[in-house]
Amino acid sequence: MRLKRVGATGVTALVVLLATITGCLAQNLRILPISKQQTVAVGKSVVLTCQADAPDPALVTQPQWRDPKGQIIMEAAAGTRPEIYTEAMPAKQLQLLYISSITPAMAGNYSCEATYTNIPLSASVILDTFVAITWTNANENQYATKGKDFKVMCEVTAEPAPSVDWFKEENPIVTGDRYVIHANGLMIKNVQESDDGTYTCRAVVMQTGELAERNIKLEVYTAPEMEERETTVRIKEGESAAITCKARGKPPPTYTWIKASTRENLATTSRFNVNENTGLLTFDRVEAADYGKYICSAVNKAGQNETEIEVEVLVKPRIFELYNTTAPEKQEGRLECKATGRPAPRISFRKRSNSERFVNGPNDGGRITIETSSHQSGDQIESSAVIMISNLNRTDDGLYECIAENDAGEAWRNGHLAVQFRPTFERMPTVPIWSWNGQTVNLTCVAESIPNATIKWRFRDADLVETPHIKIFGSGPISYVTITPLDRGLYGIYKCVATNTLGEAEHVIQFREAFPPGPVVQARQETITATSVTFNIVGPAEDMGPPILAYVAQFKENANFDWNLAQNRTWSVNSPYTVENLRPMFTYDFRFAAVNQVGIGSWGSPITVIMPRRSPPEQPKWRENLSSESLIHGKYADRYELKWKIPAHNGEPIDMYEIRYCPVLKISGEWRVSSENECVTQELKSFEAITYEVRGLHPDTRYRIHLRAHNQLGFSLPAQLYVQTALGVERSGFAHAQLLSSGAIIGLSLAGVIICLLIVDLLLLCFRKQGVIATLCGKRAKKHNDEEAKLGRDEKEPLKDTDDAMKRNSSVEFDGHRVYATSGGPIIGKNSAV
Repeated sequence: MRLKRVGATGVTALVVLLATITGCLAQNLRILPISKQQTVAVGKSVVLTCQADAPDPALVTQPQWRDPKGQIIMEAAAGTRPEIYTEAMPAKQLQLLYISSITPAMAGNYSCEATYTNIPLSASVILDTFVAITWTNANENQYATKGKDFKVMCEVTAEPAPSVDWFKEENPIVTGDRYVIHANGLMIKNVQESDDGTYTCRAVVMQTGELAERNIKLEVYTAPEMEERETTVRIKEGESAAITCKARGKPPPTYTWIKASTRENLATTSRFNVNENTGLLTFDRVEAADYGKYICSAVNKAGQNETEIEVEVLVKPRIFELYNTTAPEKQEGRLECKATGRPAPRISFRKRSNSERFVNGPNDGGRITIETSSHQSGDQIESSAVIMISNLNRTDDGLYECIAENDAGEAWRNGHLAVQFRPTFERMPTVPIWSWNGQTVNLTCVAESIPNATIKWRFRDADLVETPHIKIFGSGPISYVTITPLDRGLYGIYKCVATNTLGEAEHVIQFREAFPPGPVVQARQETITATSVTFNIVGPAEDMGPPILAYVAQFKENANFDWNLAQNRTWSVNSPYTVENLRPMFTYDFRFAAVNQVGIGSWGSPITVIMPRRSPPEQPKWRENLSSESLIHGKYADRYELKWKIPAHNGEPIDMYEIRYCPVLKISGEWRVSSENECVTQELKSFEAITYEVRGLHPDTRYRIHLRAHNQLGFSLPAQLYVQTALGVERSGFAHAQLLSSGAIIGLSLAGVIICLLIVDLLLLCFRKQGVIATLCGKRAKKHNDEEAKLGRDEKEPLKDTDDAMKRNSSVEFDGHRVYATSGGPIIGKNSAV
């Protein structure tokens, strides 16, 4: 029984113990996240939650956190955030632990404590730290220089230590001749442009399984390399200029320009502009001092390079010295010309009256010499040249042009060389001075000399003095004397004496009394036609008076014995002495006299001329003096223009000209017509024509051309000409059947209108004596009557020996010559009567 009683008690006690243990176990603390040991990366933030699990949470005190050193971790004060702090949530019986940025020193055992009905509760967690993969020196863009070793930096940190490997464009890289993998990067030896690309740095921590990759773009830079160019540049003063400098490099280089002599940075210098991106150096208004060496420097991140350029400034020559000089005749004269410029000006001389320049060295057989030299003068070069002329003569006097030239241009300047010489009267005429009837005359004396001469006059071996009849004007270099010879003793020899420092000269002037000319020595018939006669006249000696100016002729019909009723004709000296408009088969008397300034001389013996009967015209003569047998080469291939003089008509007016041309060949030295069938005859219905264009000729063909004049009595002898046409495409001068142009149609229309008007005007003239033609005929008849009346008066007016007879000049063309006449005077002109 006792055993049963003891057994029952033990069971009860055991039940109570088990119930107590079970109650205690029901109250505990949990740390979230649930793990007895947690590993956190350094630098990460951590939050741990301590939570009470109990049947009655109200019986659990607020949990507290202790750090690894056992110290209570306090809550954060208001407005602060320490590295480690706690935060209570009483409603949920929670206590949060905040670690804002964990460090290795914060690692350790953290515990959470609370009580439940005075029963202590606790829980703990161990925090371990590790270092995550961190890129400490691994820029994503890196730059290497061609030709140098370069390390692609990739420094990575981690704890535990990571292993690192490399890839380029997904291809693995191993250590070898050009690549060496270092702990902090990839070394590339002798970098080339092919090394440009994307490299991958991969880090692995096997203990933690962490993997990270870093893509690094490597750009290979190349140092500037200057492009080849000319080392010398030439620019002109006063102009704008530009110099380029080019370099290859990566990245593209920037440029600077420096003038070597002054070390000036031209980017900040006036008149210069530098484009640092293109290397263009611009000069604004180039100056002579801009010459010299310039340095172009190209710089980029890979390096620097420079080149030196020599700038030559071309300066146009400037002549700064050329003085006029004077030297005596027979001595040496010299002109010196100096000029500056760059490059050195080349100086030459020429006389302005001659287009050819003198050559350096001897000229004109050594009489003229040119010497040149040059030397540096500041920033330019000075050149000088001397022209030396020995044994000077007067022809050396004049302007000399100095020409200075170089690659920049030219300059000119004139200098005068004056050659001094003794007085001379080379240009003074030696003819006598005439006076008559006491007329006042001038004796003029012009002395040429350098320096100017003084002049004095002498008469009959004595100095000339002024009198009431003698006046002297001027004493040099021009002087003249007026003389009124009322006394014949004033006629004689006058001397003009000129003097300068080099010598003396005299000029003799004969002052003579003048008389009318003597009788004509001879007048004979030379050429005669039915209506005209040409004379050959031999005049009187001129020792008694001024030169013969003209010849006058009087002529009358032989049956008329009164010379007062004769007609007169006057010719200038050496003109054709022809009298025209005579009557065929009539007999005429002619007499002749000479005329000078004093008046008309005495008449010579009469000459009787019997005019021939009327006949065909005289043979035409070509305007140019052409031989009838010579061959003329024409300018054109299909035409030739004939030009002739109007021949004498021999009593009947010329009514037409006949032109006949035939192709010819020269056989055994004689011209022969090749084919009579090819001869062409054309008529020109005009008596005033003097030109005609023969058309329709063949190229490179010889023709014989005959020209005949015609009147009612027949044809003249032909004027003959041989012509060869030029080479060319054969074309006729006559129009073939073809479509008319608009211009031709308009011309034909106008011609038709004019013809219609002429027909209407003729009808008015015939039936009513009205119209344009009737009006013109009436005026012409009236004018003809007036002229006949005037001619009748002139024919009855006697020849007057007055000065007025020499003032009314006219001219007419006869037989191709221009004949000058005066109406009733001693020069030349139309017929007049005495």
